[in-house]
Amino acid sequence: MRPWSRPATVALAALAALTFMGAGATGTLTGDAWRASGEVRYVARDALTSWTGVAPVSELRLSFDPRDPSSLRFEARVQPAAFDSGNRLRDGRARASVFETDAYPEALLVAAAAAGPQVSALEPGGSLTLTLDAELTLHGVTLPYRLEARLSASQDAAGNASYRAEVDFEVSLTAHGMRRPALLTLVTDDLVQVSLVATAHPDPAPSSTTR
Repeated sequence: MRPWSRPATVALAALAALTFMGAGATGTLTGDAWRASGEVRYVARDALTSWTGVAPVSELRLSFDPRDPSSLRFEARVQPAAFDSGNRLRDGRARASVFETDAYPEALLVAAAAAGPQVSALEPGGSLTLTLDAELTLHGVTLPYRLEARLSASQDAAGNASYRAEVDFEVSLTAHGMRRPALLTLVTDDLVQVSLVATAHPDPAPSSTTR
């Protein structure tokens, strides 16, 4: 999938474009323009080795107020055909026989902060962990997940804030009706580690289309 950018709403400004690398968005927050980026990574293993695939998010809808981190809500879409592990043959097999991208071209993660005690505002230099109730739709199968999101905020010398979100969780291939890849006698582990990372920071040259 090719990287792309699009105007984002005010709600996207703090952490827009969840999922990693190459996905950009702009928005406004208290009069400032923001640029966000992110990527999704998976780590798969067999008995002898491990490998990592990386893909940008194709679409993200996110609501987040740093003054009330428990307001975090997002929907992130990823195209499995975009995953790049650095091995074209392996990626081709994964698209055809694991993700079956012709039939299931998108994966969707929907998450919201779980109910719990009041969470303090996310101030520059601070960090916190939020529990998320989520649903992952992958390979046409939707399953519930309980996730932990690590949020952090920083500030540059000019006083401009930026935000970062990280989420790590395990996905069972067979639970989502997917085949475990095999090469000769080596069969990929059923559990695959998935990571989401997103950052948002002031845009030094906001587009005239930003709103």
